[in-house]
Amino acid sequence: MRRVIALSTLLGVCLAQPAMAEPDVVKADAAVRAFIANQGIPAAHVSILRGDAVILQRGYGSVGGGGPAPDAASIFPLGSISKQFTAAAIMALADAGKVRLDAPVGEYLPEWFAKEPGLRVSDLLSQTSGLADFLWLDGYRPLANEAATPIAAYIALAAAAPRRFAPGTRWAYSNTNYKALALIAERVTGEPFDTVLAARVLEPAGIAGILPCHRLRPDQFVPGVSGEGKLTPLDASAAAYAGDGGLCGSAASLSKWVRLVLATPNAKASRLARPKQLVDGTQVPYGFGLSTREFLGHKMVWHGGNVDSHSTMIAYLPDEDIGLVILTSKGFVWLTELMPALIGSASPTRAEATERPLSGRFEDGLFRYEVTPEGETMRVKIDLLDTLDFVPAGPREYIAAKFPTTFRIRLPADGSRDQFEFDWGEVRSYARRVKE
Repeated sequence: MRRVIALSTLLGVCLAQPAMAEPDVVKADAAVRAFIANQGIPAAHVSILRGDAVILQRGYGSVGGGGPAPDAASIFPLGSISKQFTAAAIMALADAGKVRLDAPVGEYLPEWFAKEPGLRVSDLLSQTSGLADFLWLDGYRPLANEAATPIAAYIALAAAAPRRFAPGTRWAYSNTNYKALALIAERVTGEPFDTVLAARVLEPAGIAGILPCHRLRPDQFVPGVSGEGKLTPLDASAAAYAGDGGLCGSAASLSKWVRLVLATPNAKASRLARPKQLVDGTQVPYGFGLSTREFLGHKMVWHGGNVDSHSTMIAYLPDEDIGLVILTSKGFVWLTELMPALIGSASPTRAEATERPLSGRFEDGLFRYEVTPEGETMRVKIDLLDTLDFVPAGPREYIAAKFPTTFRIRLPADGSRDQFEFDWGEVRSYARRVKE
């Protein structure tokens, strides 16, 4: 595998030219301080890069209560940022002839998928498999509480659940996809997934300081709290995180990943940032472990991460050559609300309504929505997230009043009332009306 890997050249989205992102260090620093105070985040570290220059690299709060602020070497759990590393490992194995991206998953995991020839390895990478997310299924918690639970147990749990759709026909986020990729990597190499990742991705790229969290003692990474502010350890099972969310890393190591990987043009490795095309021709802004959805009109390649105790984000804006690394010690914080201040952009605001709001029940393969109109606004109950009020933000668009940068509903241009796009965090889902 080449020493310099890259993901950023093929972001292929046609957009009107927005104002170029222009970070202001003083304003960004003030925004971070206000954000962590408002959110009750004990500790955080933020890096802003422009080219090879570090514009801002600063720790906030304190590690462990009363300790110093984290620095660029402080280790945080990364959550789903880990997925892009898993994808890079699978692509390296594919280049070595050990995995075929167009092969049926059943060739590698026959005990669950032998009778599903339409389910391909590429569907796992692009989140178009239709597999249920083990994380939300009954039976997950007992598995996660046992240190000896193997990766296969989580795949078996999800494989026993009904398929959400036929492979390649829709897009829906599922941690099961990346859990399955980790097990495929182990089976084709005969090595533990952590070893594969180090040998095929991290060592060739010359990146140190990214490693499995469960190889660390609790005092070797920044402790974190739940959304309720309670000190929260990681689950006992390392396999609960393997492939989809198990890595820890520092701002320094991730900043190097941004520059060596996300920001370095290389057509071969840029496959990770190539938007997926569904069987009906619809292009969805997600590649292999990376979102390519635009943000406030800016092209971006990015991915966030959440575990019960930490929230993270890594992003690269190719037009401006700006990189972001945000690491925090509180679970399930929407860091997208902080990002406009870091890149010098304005957050979206309410606008005059141009059409009547939706009503009814919808689903996108992961979330279920109950939409109730209230005047010009929509109250939307999202089963795994929250109940949010959406206000008009322009033609056919609505933003969440509480999280205007994080959640957006976009109605079809053809006037259809039976579907909508839902932006949440860095990704985009596609909801359809539930037939009563």
